[in-house]
Amino acid sequence: MAKKSAAPSQDGRRPTSLFIFSETNPIRRYTKFIIEWPPFETAVLMTIIANCVVLALEEHLPEGDKTMLAIKLEATETVFLCIFCVEASLKIMALGFVLHKGAYLRNIWNIMDFIVVVTGLVTILADERLTAGVDFRTLRAIRVLRPLKLVNGIPSLQVVLKSIIKAMAPLLQIGMLVLFAIVIFAIIGLEFYFGALHKTCYDLKDFSKFKTEGDSPTPCDMSNAWGGYRCNESVSMCLEGWVGPNYGITSFDNIGFAMLTVFQCITMEGWTSILYWTNDAIGSKFNVIYFVPLIILGSFFMLNLVLGVLSGEFAKERERVENRQAFLKLRRQQQLERELNGYVEWICKAEEVILAEERTTEEEKMHIMEARRKAAAKRKKLKNLGKSKSTDTEEEDNDGEEDALYMPKKKSGLAKASYLKSKIKNQGACAGFWRAEKTFRFAIRKAVKTQFFYWFVIVLVFLNTVCVAVEHYNQPDWLAQFLYYTEFVFLGLFISEMLIKMYALGPRIYFESAFNRFDCVVISGSIFEVVWSTIKPESSFGLSVLRALRLLRIFKVTTYWSSLRNLVISLLSSMRSIISLLFLLFLFILIFALLGMQLFGGEWNFKDGTPPANFNSFAVALLTVFQILTGEDWNEVMYNGIKSQGGHDNGGMIYCLYFIVLVVFGNYTLLNVFLAIAVDNLANAQELTAAEEEQEEEDKEKMAAELEKEIGALHVADGAPTVEICPPSPHAPVRNHSSDNRPSLQAMKGDTVDEEEATGPKPMLPYSSMFILSSTNPIRCAAHWVVNLRYFDFFIMFVISLSSIALAAEDPVVEQSNRNKILNMFDYAFTGVFTVEMILKVIDMGLILHPGSYLREVWNVMDATVVICALFSFIFNQTGSSTGQNLSTIKSLRVLRVLRPLKTIKRVPKLKAVFDCVVNSLKNVVNILIVYMLFQFIFAVIAVQLFNGKFFYCTDNSKVLEQECQGEYFVYTDDNQPPEVHERKWNKQDFHYDDVMMAMLTLFAVQTGEGWPTVLQNSMAATSEDNGPKPHYRIEMSLFYIVYFIVFPFFFVNIFVALIIITFQEQGEAELQDGELDKNQKSCIDFVIQARPLERYMPKDRKSCKYKMWKIAVSTPFEYFIMVLIILNTLLLMVKNYPQSDSEEKVVRNLNNVFTLLFAIECALKVVAFGVRNFCKDRWNTFDLITVLGSIVDAIATETQMTSSINLGFLRLFRAARLIKLLRQGYTIRILLWTFVQSFKALPYVCLLIAMLFFIYAIIGMQVFGNIALDPGTAISRHNNFRHFFQALMLLFRCATGESWQSIMLACIKGRPCDPRAIPENDPHKVCGSDFAYAYFVSFIFFCSFLMLNLFVAVIMDNFDYLTRDSSILGAHHLDEFHRIWAEYDPNATGRIEYTEMYDMLRNMEPPLGFGNKCPYRLAHKKLIRMNMPIDEEGKVQFTTTLFALIRENLSIKMRPADEMNQADAELRKTITKLWPLQAKKLLDLLVPPREQLGAGKLTVGKIYAGLLILENWKTTRFGQIAPENQPEKQELVPPDSGDLIGSRRSSIASLVTQLQGGFRPGSFRSRSPSPRAYHSPNSSFRRRVRPQSPYQDRSPSPAASFQRSLPGKDHCDWALPHRHRRLPNERAASISPERRRRTNGYGAGSLDQQSRSPSPPPRRTGNSFPTLPSRRSGGRRLPPTPSRPSTLDPAEFPHVARAAGYRPPPGAAPFNFPKVNASPTHTGRRMPAPGVPPVRRPPLPPTYAAEPQPPLSFEEAVAMGRGTRQLPSPVVPNGYRPGGGGAGVARPAGRRLPQPAGDSEDEDWC
Repeated sequence: MAKKSAAPSQDGRRPTSLFIFSETNPIRRYTKFIIEWPPFETAVLMTIIANCVVLALEEHLPEGDKTMLAIKLEATETVFLCIFCVEASLKIMALGFVLHKGAYLRNIWNIMDFIVVVTGLVTILADERLTAGVDFRTLRAIRVLRPLKLVNGIPSLQVVLKSIIKAMAPLLQIGMLVLFAIVIFAIIGLEFYFGALHKTCYDLKDFSKFKTEGDSPTPCDMSNAWGGYRCNESVSMCLEGWVGPNYGITSFDNIGFAMLTVFQCITMEGWTSILYWTNDAIGSKFNVIYFVPLIILGSFFMLNLVLGVLSGEFAKERERVENRQAFLKLRRQQQLERELNGYVEWICKAEEVILAEERTTEEEKMHIMEARRKAAAKRKKLKNLGKSKSTDTEEEDNDGEEDALYMPKKKSGLAKASYLKSKIKNQGACAGFWRAEKTFRFAIRKAVKTQFFYWFVIVLVFLNTVCVAVEHYNQPDWLAQFLYYTEFVFLGLFISEMLIKMYALGPRIYFESAFNRFDCVVISGSIFEVVWSTIKPESSFGLSVLRALRLLRIFKVTTYWSSLRNLVISLLSSMRSIISLLFLLFLFILIFALLGMQLFGGEWNFKDGTPPANFNSFAVALLTVFQILTGEDWNEVMYNGIKSQGGHDNGGMIYCLYFIVLVVFGNYTLLNVFLAIAVDNLANAQELTAAEEEQEEEDKEKMAAELEKEIGALHVADGAPTVEICPPSPHAPVRNHSSDNRPSLQAMKGDTVDEEEATGPKPMLPYSSMFILSSTNPIRCAAHWVVNLRYFDFFIMFVISLSSIALAAEDPVVEQSNRNKILNMFDYAFTGVFTVEMILKVIDMGLILHPGSYLREVWNVMDATVVICALFSFIFNQTGSSTGQNLSTIKSLRVLRVLRPLKTIKRVPKLKAVFDCVVNSLKNVVNILIVYMLFQFIFAVIAVQLFNGKFFYCTDNSKVLEQECQGEYFVYTDDNQPPEVHERKWNKQDFHYDDVMMAMLTLFAVQTGEGWPTVLQNSMAATSEDNGPKPHYRIEMSLFYIVYFIVFPFFFVNIFVALIIITFQEQGEAELQDGELDKNQKSCIDFVIQARPLERYMPKDRKSCKYKMWKIAVSTPFEYFIMVLIILNTLLLMVKNYPQSDSEEKVVRNLNNVFTLLFAIECALKVVAFGVRNFCKDRWNTFDLITVLGSIVDAIATETQMTSSINLGFLRLFRAARLIKLLRQGYTIRILLWTFVQSFKALPYVCLLIAMLFFIYAIIGMQVFGNIALDPGTAISRHNNFRHFFQALMLLFRCATGESWQSIMLACIKGRPCDPRAIPENDPHKVCGSDFAYAYFVSFIFFCSFLMLNLFVAVIMDNFDYLTRDSSILGAHHLDEFHRIWAEYDPNATGRIEYTEMYDMLRNMEPPLGFGNKCPYRLAHKKLIRMNMPIDEEGKVQFTTTLFALIRENLSIKMRPADEMNQADAELRKTITKLWPLQAKKLLDLLVPPREQLGAGKLTVGKIYAGLLILENWKTTRFGQIAPENQPEKQELVPPDSGDLIGSRRSSIASLVTQLQGGFRPGSFRSRSPSPRAYHSPNSSFRRRVRPQSPYQDRSPSPAASFQRSLPGKDHCDWALPHRHRRLPNERAASISPERRRRTNGYGAGSLDQQSRSPSPPPRRTGNSFPTLPSRRSGGRRLPPTPSRPSTLDPAEFPHVARAAGYRPPPGAAPFNFPKVNASPTHTGRRMPAPGVPPVRRPPLPPTYAAEPQPPLSFEEAVAMGRGTRQLPSPVVPNGYRPGGGGAGVARPAGRRLPQPAGDSEDEDWC
């Protein structure tokens, strides 16, 4: 019996359950057995599913009525509750309730169960008399959470769920930012639109009635503001008292309503209606300035962040799970192989024994040999089969099997299908027949595999597709008959093809191909459909159209096949994730549908009927939730929900939470995971394709190399001279067949780069221009000179700008207006300029025939087209022809002028790069676009089969046939009014499926998510051909749309978006490929280049009043006080509530004035404390000042109620602006904001391109649709039209956000009435609009929504990738901290601080930027050695140099071994110059100091700290521990790990420089290496005292505690360490994440061998080998044997070291003898280096010591290693001098373990 053991309690006993049942209690043991019994869990899951079915079967009726079924089902609730109660009781008894680990309520699923059970019991057991009037619906609604338990039982949901859960932390940050933005916009909305939407036009005859415009009342304006809506004063009057739009829910009456309205705008649903209402209510001057930034910031930016985070988390989680699965699989496989190999080996040995035995007969031996041969043949066959399996085509599938199956039968029984079969075949009279059959089969097989057969099938498929596509509504009878018979013909042909293939290949091989399996399924479906249509002639499923998918085989011919195949493979591999996500989505929809039924079922009974989207039955509820998930009209459903529950003023508003949660978690979280999967898969597929192409490249190169070798060998044999075939050019390694067809940004800007690099004008082409003008012709020379003038391009750009302004200023309604006539004259001038430009260029470059000529470039072709069309339109104009055809021709020719702005793209390199990126994205999208079109076509054909001719309706809903739909009918509008008479009309729905083209348009509209609920309702109501609709007639038709949504919007569109994102990112990275920097490194260097030190002002006189004020202003309590004031002020702004009484308004106004006064005092205090100049240096202060001044003016204007010509309403913005000050308080928010700014910096050219697209479409729209009459009943109304340029831009912006673009398109098609001013007198019946509207709007939606706006997403995902990256990797967002902390050390922003302060500062910065205060100082020193910044004469380091060195060290930017650092520096300088040409001129020497600043005679940080570390090693030797004779004994008692270092930083630095320069001798440094002994004190005054132990360095001996004793021949030497540790007030303890520890060697940037910047001369050996670093083992360190003799050091061997240390040996002095170096406190852990980190380089071992334990270091080796290689080794030295016991040099036995040195503890792993 399986038992889960609980942890025992402290007294040793295990915890009891409910204080009654002990572990051994039989009841508890049996309950435990039951709950762990698998059938129990299954039974519970089945009960949950049954409960869901019962909940779904309920039908909710109005007024709480119930059907008989519902009454019966209600009785089952008690049964289910009992089952769940029993389950909960059993679990509580078995596990305990809550108090101990593993108890029932310690599991989140159990908590949910418990809540469900308790609420169920409350609803059933509550006494009706006690709880009269209490609504238990909400409690009952909790039952719907039960299906969530299903998630727990399905393991494949792991990746999707975990990635969503892991994304919650960063999503919460983004959620806070979005909430903050919503609050700010809501407060601004409160200030501007408070109570504005309650005025409307009332009928003068009856003040209880509204005068409507269109269907509903419109807000009106009483103040006569410009753009406001005025009532018709003869019939109506503008009065206050209306509840407001959308039942009063859409308003800015209080903060709640305002936030809901802003959230609705951010989701881009219904935001244009709100904009139009505010325009009507208060005038349309500034409303756009509020709403457009709200949409751009909220929708395009903030909500796309969710996507970035989710896709990052999903990729990480999937990779983790895949790695885990791969590891487990590999381990299992290895285990199986081991077992199998052992088994096979054992059998083989047994067989060998049997074969060797004499008693074994020949027959037995033959039997064994035969079995072995069979096994070998089987292995070979399996190998062949394995190779041939593929999803490509039949040919690939079948090539391998041909050899495997039809190979000649050399061995008996090798390829027999079966023994019996072969026996029959090979005997008697049938033998000849079978031979003939086999030959015939081979012949057919050969025929099947020919190209002819392949193309024949493809052509058949194509013809079949065409036949299916021509079917349409009302087609002639002959066509219907023809299609009926062709269907049978094609079906017969395809069945024959299938049978032939099956016969030729054999069923097994036929079904191994994925394509063949698919064919078989489609043909079976077609046969079923034919049978079904015979039984039921009306209905058809259109399954045969799936054959069109076979057209995908054409891809095999194209180059796209491999990339498409890889995409399919990648998608199939993630199919589990996709299915899991779909299941999760279904569960989500199910729960919300059931919850909606409980909350809103049967409640939506309004005067005008029940809306189509409701929660009355399960199927409709599912569709309603699905509609909300797609985001379409979710706000309308929410309004109905709130209205049904009592409206906005009777507690209905709380129900909006249901819809908000549904939108946030469904639309923005779950559906974005689809895109995350798409991005992930595309990245995978592209990696696969790239890898394949690389492999092909390598194969080609190998073949070419072999061919050359063979040819060379032949030539050598013949004695002929060798000839190189296609010798590669060293200068131009052009590879057209490279692995990436996408040019890099540099490649795309190739021409501009060359132009920039080339000095002087471009040379003239050496060809004759147009066969007339040679390159010396003076006319051509003059033209060339003009075209290449410096300002020629600038002048053309200026003319293009003027031309664009003129185009935008035209009047599209009155064509013959004076304005248009003037603009026409200008147009002649502009066209003249462009004509001259074209002629000059043609003369200079030639027309078309030679390379480089004018028409060889696409941009020039476009220029020429525009100019020639403009000239033609002028000619037509001048001829005076007035026929309508000519007028339209002229108009269409003139429309081409809009292409002129595109000429600027070529002239702006960065804009051209973005444009090329879009073009390349399109190139990449082509193959997916073809598949997309094919799928769209298939769905369209299926839709035509299902719905053609069924989308008719009568305006009188009671009539369903055209014959009945005649005459007139009554419409009752109001109870008190007589009915209105309307005419009956038989119409077709705007979107229908009567032919394939219209079906594709309808499906495109559905796919954009706009208006699809209407199409869905029409489809479900469709009855039969030529009949009217019946609501919910065939609800199963909704499945068509659900499948369509999953395939298209959720999937294909996401793959589109993903492709654009990946292409954009690749293009960005392509720019960096040559520079050898990755994106993160580049952004960090960008930051350094732009960074300047901040100035922190501080008054000099500490006794002055100014200083005291300054102290108050910068104090933390003061900051907190101001923060509290801001929060209180924000709350005050939120308390507004409409309607507001005068007294309330007065209190709010006075409080606002108080806050304004307090903020003014704060501002004045700061101005006095800092002085005006210093105050304005901080941007936040400037912002504060503007806010305060604005608030003061606002307060004065409000109090005096002054009226002026300028509207001072905008001053109210300053009240909300104070809230922005809160943003600088939070670190995370600050980083997010900083990244936002970076995103905006990356966007200008993307925005410029989008602006160009909008401009072109706006001008075309004005020219074509500008003269349509305005009609409030259609989408072309006074708010939304093409009357002038800005209106056209707003209309297009509305379309880009997807707001009812399809209704605007329908309002622009041919046959619309014209504006009266646009109707000419000679053509009174003129109609406006054009069918061009279809192409215009569809192309705009495609380019804008699918391409351009996704560049936003790409930029955001690019910039915010750090949210999901490992937080221990340094990124540009961390660097702002350096700025701030440097300012504390350098308040005057001189850009220099003492290097000792620099060390202190880096200790005070948290990793990954700084060292952190838990970093052992040895490791900090090692990092500083590698950073190696130069120190100036004053002992200071530079701001930029320090920051760059820190980044370079952290991100390993060209960090190499010491001897290669000079070359690395040179390369880095070259890279920086290439990527930042302008900045490099000024900053290059600061970023990468030249050799002169680091070489001999120059002091650097690296030299100082190298000296310290060498001194440390030196000190641990016996020699280093000997006390000088003139030193008092107590000096010896300096504890070895006294942490802080001796000396003070305030001493004169001049003496340091003097000492150091005195210590230097020529040659004391070679190139850049710091001499290990040339370390001098930076302090001239030297106190002989031991400072108290520092909190920083509590684990290791002081590096210089007794350095003066360590030099022979010197009595003393004034040495002191260069650090005084100053703790900052805000000093933080920080630690590095384990991930970072793993990536580096040992510790952060562990060993010196990793990235030293100090090259060294080759070290000399004096007999002992270099040791390797031993890894730490459990159980202490194992000691190597003691070497035979101590080390010696002859100072003469290291003259430069000796001189640098100031040592002069006495004459005849013998070499020093001293013991081995003691254990260094630094150590390596047992960590393996992370992948990609090079292993630690160790000096080579001589053979003698290669396999035995290593002796310890001698001093000279320590010296050499400290200077040279980057590793300061930390050997465990068993036999050196140990201070404090045992005497010097006492050798210890090899096996003894010594206590670890003081510094050698686990704590050192912090850094």
